[in-house]
Amino acid sequence: MSSPWTAPGADVPDEPTPPGTGASGGTWGLPGPAPADGHAPQDGRAPQGAPRRELVQSTPLFPLRPLGLGEILGAAVRIYRLRPKAVLGVSAAVYGIAFVLLTLLTGAGMVPMIGDMQASLQDPTAAQEVPFTGSIGDIVLTVVTSVISGLITTVAASLVTVALTRLALGEAIGEAVPTSEVWATMRRRGLPALGTSLLLAVLGAILFAVPFLLGLAPILIVQEPGWLTILPILLGTLVGLLAMLWLWARTVLAIPSLVLEDLGVLGAIRRGFALTRGRRFWRVLGIAVLLYALYMVVVQVISGVIGTIAGIAYVAILLVSSFEAVVLGVAVMTILAMLGSYLATFLLAPFLCSGVAALYADVRMRDEAWDVELTRRAREAWAADGTR
Repeated sequence: MSSPWTAPGADVPDEPTPPGTGASGGTWGLPGPAPADGHAPQDGRAPQGAPRRELVQSTPLFPLRPLGLGEILGAAVRIYRLRPKAVLGVSAAVYGIAFVLLTLLTGAGMVPMIGDMQASLQDPTAAQEVPFTGSIGDIVLTVVTSVISGLITTVAASLVTVALTRLALGEAIGEAVPTSEVWATMRRRGLPALGTSLLLAVLGAILFAVPFLLGLAPILIVQEPGWLTILPILLGTLVGLLAMLWLWARTVLAIPSLVLEDLGVLGAIRRGFALTRGRRFWRVLGIAVLLYALYMVVVQVISGVIGTIAGIAYVAILLVSSFEAVVLGVAVMTILAMLGSYLATFLLAPFLCSGVAALYADVRMRDEAWDVELTRRAREAWAADGTR
């Protein structure tokens, strides 16, 4: 309906303002300042003619609408500015315990090698006459150590992902999630997240092993290397790697689904497949690969710098001790190298987790109108914070 005609210079009568609409067209309008007499309207609305404020999140993790690539990457970085103590504290604590265990495990696995090195330094002629050959026990120890190390890493990564995913969504909707609730979410959803990660790891290993073994079959039958036997191995390896990449991309949103939708292990995996169905797969694949590539590059840079320092320290110890303190040198080098890996991992974990959480939200806001629910929850969080 058009507004009534008025003479020039006359006052235009106020039109009713739709409930919940701000002066600038927003949907989170709030009462303006109280009148000069100090008596505000009983119904809580702003007095007629008074300015209205619009609720604006000054620093949300990401906008509550479908996101662009830059906004997803921005969310991965902005989490450090919004909740630095919480994200780094949780990541440092969980990965700290994990890397202490990994360092002890790595040291135990290196005991046979250190013993052989010490023996070769004490009697070089014996080392030349009898070349080193690993025993069955050494091979078993290496395999067991690798399996346990992978399990410890998976546990730590699952727990940190659960905690930071919950915290990231809270920052997106303006809900101040206390650190105690972050730890509670980790305890409640950590075991299902670990089960999801382990099941996906087993499925990935199967997807790789089947084409690889099929490619290995010709050379096992013919027992003679050649193009007709080597080429199937290469093709089988390539197909296996692509199959693992496909499974990873289809389920990269499984743990965010498990945390934010309160699903079980199988339900989270099914949800991950549903969220990456059709054309969505390629967008999720591209952004997820970019996030993990950036994560790995920075991790390798930090680890490489500290690893170089560890190598210099090892050589320095050998030179100072006239090549006698081999055990001490190896121990120092191992500890420094593990410390570098620890620093890189816990510092970059919030980047990766926040980026994947933003990607999950983007997919749902694009295809399920999840931004409507997030906006409602943001209003409730703001209203609850205003009444405290």
